[in-house]
Amino acid sequence: MHGLRQRWVSILALLLLCPLGLAQPTMDIEQSLDAYQTVDQWVRNWSVSPIDEPQAQEGPAASVAIVTLRVDGRVLGRGTAASIEPDHDVLRLAAARAMRVADAKLTQERDALWDEFIEDLASRVTITLEIADALIPISGSELALPGFGYTPGVLGVAVRRGDRIEASGPESMLMRNTDMTQSAMALANALADDGSAALRLPEELAQAGYVFYRFMPVVLAQPGESMGGAFVDRGGRVIPESEISLGSIRSLGEQIAEHLMSMRWAGIERYGMVGTLDPVTGKNASLFASPFDQGLSAYALLRFGSLAEGPAHRRAVLAGREVLRDLAVVEPGEEPVWDEPMGASMALIALAEIQLIDILGDQELNTLRKRVLEALDRLYAPSTGFDEDLPEGAHGLVVHALVCAAKVDPQDRTDLARSALDLVFEQTPITGLVGQMPFLGWAAIELAGDVDDAGEVPSGDALLAMRSLVWEHQLTRADLDWIDRDLEGGIVFTSSSTPLPSWVATKPLAAISTMLGDPRLTPGTIGAGELPIQVARQIDALRFVHQLCAQGELLHLYRASERASGGIRRALWDQHISAEVDAMALLTLSETTRSFDAILARPKPALDP
Repeated sequence: MHGLRQRWVSILALLLLCPLGLAQPTMDIEQSLDAYQTVDQWVRNWSVSPIDEPQAQEGPAASVAIVTLRVDGRVLGRGTAASIEPDHDVLRLAAARAMRVADAKLTQERDALWDEFIEDLASRVTITLEIADALIPISGSELALPGFGYTPGVLGVAVRRGDRIEASGPESMLMRNTDMTQSAMALANALADDGSAALRLPEELAQAGYVFYRFMPVVLAQPGESMGGAFVDRGGRVIPESEISLGSIRSLGEQIAEHLMSMRWAGIERYGMVGTLDPVTGKNASLFASPFDQGLSAYALLRFGSLAEGPAHRRAVLAGREVLRDLAVVEPGEEPVWDEPMGASMALIALAEIQLIDILGDQELNTLRKRVLEALDRLYAPSTGFDEDLPEGAHGLVVHALVCAAKVDPQDRTDLARSALDLVFEQTPITGLVGQMPFLGWAAIELAGDVDDAGEVPSGDALLAMRSLVWEHQLTRADLDWIDRDLEGGIVFTSSSTPLPSWVATKPLAAISTMLGDPRLTPGTIGAGELPIQVARQIDALRFVHQLCAQGELLHLYRASERASGGIRRALWDQHISAEVDAMALLTLSETTRSFDAILARPKPALDP
């Protein structure tokens, strides 16, 4: 794993210092639209023109064409055709193969109603076309890199052995969460017939006569029935920075909150939140989320709910309380939240968002309060430090829980919280503080008291250094090639196993969002001082968070499109959606909204006469 991490770090360095210079697809836009219209006509007629008819030459000459047919988000058929030299027959072959696969899945009797059935089916089918006019050999140096040196989901890959060639488009990779190397190895294995290719490296296969190619397709996808094809990048639409505004931030927050609430367990059992959703298959990884994820979800909903008095915010508050009540009830197969240190700490932080009088008046909430407080008191002592079984990355979480405990219990734990806070900052280098976010940052800010109290934020310099480090690793448009422009604003953590932008950035961003509105950490006004610089960075980061949202054209990939809509994906190439990811993104947006409101309320500097 360490070797893989080092290779990815090398790739990121190459990408940032000397971009690969990939241009836009070379396939003409008009030609690709013509190709899509041709496929659309074939599908609606459920018949591809025979090769010996003049209309068989319709559409452009292509080196690769991949046609995917769906019904209700479910792949009914996929056909692929490839040629070293561009060929007019490629498009026809891909469409014919897709319809042949679909035909084989149909169980309807071929009786007098068959034609009517096919006509109805053909009208409901949605189409995705991936088409490219050139196959480009992958160099030997690229073969040795993870993903052949390219981010997943934008390029296709083809493998040739003798006169046989197989190809896979970016849409398949997005659906399967695979990169170009993994897809190429699957293609090589298919060409080998005996599975022997799976045991060899791409470099070895190249020496044995396999030839690897990449291609940059134009991708047109039909977002829904009776809709035209839309150009998509990495499965969806690239969000321009110009769309990020205070209004869009609030709107996105409401979408995520609604999605998070939709992840509540729907049965009579008290399971709280369901497990991670794979929207491509429509299946959840488990019946229920972990205690920590459930506590984090409750906290995010309660924080969002306290932003305003609207209906969505009231529903969020009620949902957050219900999740906490569910945590107080242990269903078969569940681990009690108070037996899981991170879950207990998170549940206590969430409880602190509720008035103590309301907790005491609710039997389940009060039971939860007592049990998690007991658990918290076992996790830190000034004489011995943190419990040895507690993961180091959870130390900041426990510190925040100790700070929040004052809101739900008469016992004063302020000195305990300060001791724990100082210990974490003392033992954690600046490069490691990101892993303690957002909870350590929130604990430091809350211990400082209200802004009006003019108290300094404990270890404020360390927090500022952490923020600067995060921004140093933020991708700007100048860092990126055209095909990766949707990564703009993302954060690259080079210490991770795969240092590519993902949802993980929301952890430090949630704390940085709070820091933005605190004049002790971000002084100035909207037009002067440090503030404008930080706002610009924040907007870039929020653009990437918005890019992670499952919405619009992207939903064409999913069988569970309604259940996925408004959720936050793990990465642009990883479609899984979980309560933890939703909750952290929602907290980032909620804290940003609070900070922007505080910024707008700051006194404006007096104008010079």
